[in-house]
Amino acid sequence: MIFPEYTGQLPAGLASYRQEFGKLAGAINSDSIFCLAGYLAQNIARLASESSNNAIVVSVAGAQGTGKSTMTGLLASVLQDCFNTSTTTLSLDDFYLPLEKRQQLAVDIHPLLGVRGVPGTHDLSLMEAVLTDLLQGRSVQVPVFDKGEDDRSSVQRKVEPARVILCEGWCWGAVPESEERLIPPINDLERMQDQDGLWRRYVNEQLTLYQSVFRTDAQIFFMAPSIEAIVRWRFQQEQELAGQGGGSRMMTELEIRQFVTYYERITGWMLEEMALRASVVVALDERHSIVDVLVN
Repeated sequence: MIFPEYTGQLPAGLASYRQEFGKLAGAINSDSIFCLAGYLAQNIARLASESSNNAIVVSVAGAQGTGKSTMTGLLASVLQDCFNTSTTTLSLDDFYLPLEKRQQLAVDIHPLLGVRGVPGTHDLSLMEAVLTDLLQGRSVQVPVFDKGEDDRSSVQRKVEPARVILCEGWCWGAVPESEERLIPPINDLERMQDQDGLWRRYVNEQLTLYQSVFRTDAQIFFMAPSIEAIVRWRFQQEQELAGQGGGSRMMTELEIRQFVTYYERITGWMLEEMALRASVVVALDERHSIVDVLVN
């Protein structure tokens, strides 16, 4: 999908939705967020109207805390309320393998696979089945992952087919690295706990298998300015989750810093590679403000 140049101006006809959008956006409500959501929704709705298929798939990717999940929810509302375009959402997080299965991976393949996040810790076959059903017009049941408990919850949610399927996830759309890039470790986690490179090679091989699920009609990428910013933003999310009474496995700031190192390799590769090919790249600064919107 080709997006037109982003001007930072609100698409015509959306001004009347400003107050309602503010209620939905809450603490992140701003003119820049409203303009971005309107711009993205307008062009996604255009693609949906031009498509001869039953549905289109749009991915929203970005590191932890960048705002991709919030923007996905806002986009769904704007698409439905302002452009009369039915929209459903999927989150990569909800397809994490149950804790017991990840613990078994840690025994069978590598101890680092006990930690959720990287390719290989998701239920890929279920993701494929869910997307296939939605694209063929069938409703599905999707698991709900409880981050506070680091496991699937006992409930599921029903997802209905729609003209637009928004898929959000930190590495949605990422591609594998070359074998040469995998050789040198990039952080202490890899240097100390993956000395032979088995874990990172396995993750990279699994990412190859994800490519069929990652096929989309358009990609939106939220680009963080640094790993340090990701740590701060992810810790803020953890504090918010704790404030909502969220679970018994909440992480401290040090644990968050260690947790982010599991994601660091693919995150850095996406900042280098995906920023050059995503349909729309939303560049953020250290204060979490939008500094640029690039269209490829």
